[in-house]
Amino acid sequence: MKNKKVRNLDHVVLATPDLEIARERLTALGFTVAPDAQHSFGSENACVFFENGTFIEPLSIGQRETVEDAIQKGNNFLRRDAAFRFRQGENGFSMVVLGEPDPRSARKLLKKAGYETGKIVVVKRPGVKVHIALAIDARSPDLTMFLCERPDGPPSFPKDLTDHKNGALGISAVYLHEQLPEDFQYYLQTVTGQREVRSHSFGMEMKLPNANISSLNSDGMKNYFGVDELPTIRGMRAMAFDVKVKELSKLTKHLEKQEIDYKNISGRVIVDPADGQGAIISFREG
Repeated sequence: MKNKKVRNLDHVVLATPDLEIARERLTALGFTVAPDAQHSFGSENACVFFENGTFIEPLSIGQRETVEDAIQKGNNFLRRDAAFRFRQGENGFSMVVLGEPDPRSARKLLKKAGYETGKIVVVKRPGVKVHIALAIDARSPDLTMFLCERPDGPPSFPKDLTDHKNGALGISAVYLHEQLPEDFQYYLQTVTGQREVRSHSFGMEMKLPNANISSLNSDGMKNYFGVDELPTIRGMRAMAFDVKVKELSKLTKHLEKQEIDYKNISGRVIVDPADGQGAIISFREG
């Protein structure tokens, strides 16, 4: 599949059973959480927006009957969310999203490359209407990547929503886990538009204009994040993401005040998943 340019990281999606649980946890971590917002097809979110145009989207089911009706009508976004919750529970890192100015054309190319897409999904909530194209590798039932309509790079968000007590500036990397990351090289190249790959003993890394995407083996996850227990079933899983902050010392003071456990690994502050925070969050100074 030929892409005109390498795509930006847009946002990450965290499945959560309830937005209030996510809001409580993310606020405790020092993030400013936007007001709840409802999608027209029944799901809802309460996002954490960053000045670099990336964001965290905690996603929950607001109106179950509306969601189930949308799934029956072919909404593949909700179908994948439901499948993730069934297999992995209500808390988790379920989706990675990239920006794309023309999701309809990209969908055709994704299908030609051999990946499942389903119909174009129209995401509507107050003040927002965007089209998304899913890119599903059937070998990874617990990871969904999709392309979100972005006319010209990452969006800009109101300053009051990007001012965080922990000094967060934005997501700078996403980490996937797979026993043999190289088996998914073509998939990641296709979805990101990045043909250049840096391989190393822990897996492989791709540079996007605003972030990195890394796929790590078990040794990589242990070395980077101190994780010992990992999925043994094949298939990529989203596990962690980096957030750049202004000062790590300011961050750690905040975490200690909130009585949140963390560990220091290679100059990074690592916070393990918890209810409302379905991913490892690695804070870096930058």
